[in-house]
Amino acid sequence: MIRVCHVLASVGEKGGLEKNVIELANRQAATGLAVSVVADETMRAHFSPEVHFVPHRMGRGRINPFNLLELRKHILSTRPQIVHAHANKAGALVRAIRRFLPGIKRVATIQNTKSSNRPFRDFDARITASAQVRESLKGLPATVIWNSIAPPPAGTKEAALATKPPFPGNGEPVFCTVGRLVPAKGMDLLLEAMARVPGFFLWLVGEGLQRPLLESLVEKHSLKDRVWMSGHRDDAVGLMGCADLFIVASRNEGGPYTLAEALHMRVPCISTRVGFAAEFLPDEALMEPGSVDELVRGLQHALGDLPGLAERLEPSFLLVASEVTLEAMTRKVNRVYESLLSGTDRSFG
Repeated sequence: MIRVCHVLASVGEKGGLEKNVIELANRQAATGLAVSVVADETMRAHFSPEVHFVPHRMGRGRINPFNLLELRKHILSTRPQIVHAHANKAGALVRAIRRFLPGIKRVATIQNTKSSNRPFRDFDARITASAQVRESLKGLPATVIWNSIAPPPAGTKEAALATKPPFPGNGEPVFCTVGRLVPAKGMDLLLEAMARVPGFFLWLVGEGLQRPLLESLVEKHSLKDRVWMSGHRDDAVGLMGCADLFIVASRNEGGPYTLAEALHMRVPCISTRVGFAAEFLPDEALMEPGSVDELVRGLQHALGDLPGLAERLEPSFLLVASEVTLEAMTRKVNRVYESLLSGTDRSFG
């Protein structure tokens, strides 16, 4: 039985990164691995009882020597064969104590593109969330394993529609975007583009610090009759399934999970070239990030032939259904562990 200790440095947040770690650890434990997680106490409730949770105060500085000594103690208490660090801070913490983890293989998962591969050179294996991230490591060996999800259960779409969201049946298509209202998600750019492209309604689902800015853009461009800012919705995936098109407008992104969720729901999608979008979507459905003009072009292209776009995305729907699942992700991560422990595969670096 493989003994793995995940290290997660987030404090009280459950975004895409945290969701990935939680679902991977829970799934590994359910399938027989001995799984421990060293994380902040605020994350405990998200992990299943089968996961051995070791609380560690993650709000302290990365170079605090007392923090590092305590982290080493907590990791060693789980007696792992592998320590798996997730994202920048956890990776930096594990790297800082690497000489004090004798005989333990070190794995890092990297979610976003990097300007330097230096922080990840000292790991025995690296996993990236997309080919784009792997390319940013400038030749450092890594394995691409897509962030994955459990396919939405039957009835997800119907339950969301029963809440009677606005606009369906008004004669124009309804588009949807979902995410935290933060600059990285590009919601402001999408609203600027929408002001230049008539002919559709928008569900803007999510909550965050940019809400006042986005509300001011809706007011500025007289979009109140076309945009529904729903706030946080537990049924966001169901709303995606009810839409005629799903949009990812992000400036930068590790996944995005929402794209995988929409494709699982067989909804046509357009996306900026972030994360794994280019691995899932054809060129016609991709836009360069950070550009209102590119979003305008993408919206106009989709509006020109929504049924045709859906038909041409059939390979994308099939790819996600077979490869972007918790089972597929867990199997691939476990294969990395097995190769490291057996010493039979040197491709991970």
